[in-house]
Amino acid sequence: MRLTLLALTYFQKTAEMQHLTHAAQALHISQPSLSHTIKMLELELGVPLFRRAGRNIVLTKYGEILLSHTNRIMRELKSAQKELEDAKEAQDMTVTISIFAASMIIPAFLTEFKKEYPQIRFEIIQQRDQADRRHHGHIDLYLSSSINPIDNDHSATLLREDIMLAMPDTHPLADKKSVNLEDFEKSDFISLQQGAVLRSITDFYCQMAGFTPHVILESDNPGTVREFIKAGLGVSFAPSITWHGVGGDKVSLVPIASPTCQRYIGLTWEKGHTLSAPAESVKQYFIKNFAGFAKKFAAGKK
Repeated sequence: MRLTLLALTYFQKTAEMQHLTHAAQALHISQPSLSHTIKMLELELGVPLFRRAGRNIVLTKYGEILLSHTNRIMRELKSAQKELEDAKEAQDMTVTISIFAASMIIPAFLTEFKKEYPQIRFEIIQQRDQADRRHHGHIDLYLSSSINPIDNDHSATLLREDIMLAMPDTHPLADKKSVNLEDFEKSDFISLQQGAVLRSITDFYCQMAGFTPHVILESDNPGTVREFIKAGLGVSFAPSITWHGVGGDKVSLVPIASPTCQRYIGLTWEKGHTLSAPAESVKQYFIKNFAGFAKKFAAGKK
């Protein structure tokens, strides 16, 4: 017989009760079974663990040494069990969201969500393009954009927003009420990286206008794009709501009259997969509140 957790549990209870019959009753086993376990434990260790003291049994010096280590093992085990339970509870309350769009406003939006659901935790995965999906494990919800609205049993459209042109306020067309995209065929563009969904959308609109954009700089950070525009390095597409911070301070946002440029922000979850209760709460909160929050946030009314 090797040292096992069960044998140590029996030994610890026997040391506590100082009586085989009473210990067996507390452990809900037979007295002969407990006696056999203690005897096999002594044979395994090669030392006596108990000695008789009247009707009771008490620990020998060897038994006291083993009890000290057993108590420590049991404390460590209890601590490990508590830590595992806490970790499982945290995991059960964690919702993983993959972000392909609107990353600028997500922190503020989830802050509002946490006011109603403080117990729910988030793991945010910010991804550059759809191909990044396969590099991650389980994901509950995907926030992304598309050129058309997508509504079905595993997707919901949250917001439609116009795509505008951001340009230096010194640009000849910066004061126009609207512009035609074809007028920017010869312009230098600051754009997202190839593969990004918004880049695919804006490239499509340029093709509709009859040209391929001349991209001189690529960045997925609206703040960086803004600085490049301020420096006079080029123009950029800018979603009117979720990239609201791009405009202002030497940067003009001008609506595009032709072709009509827009995108849809949508929420997706795995088809045929039942969401956890926390993930379902997050999904419903997005569907109910995202559009209104985004518009207020863009208008500076957080």
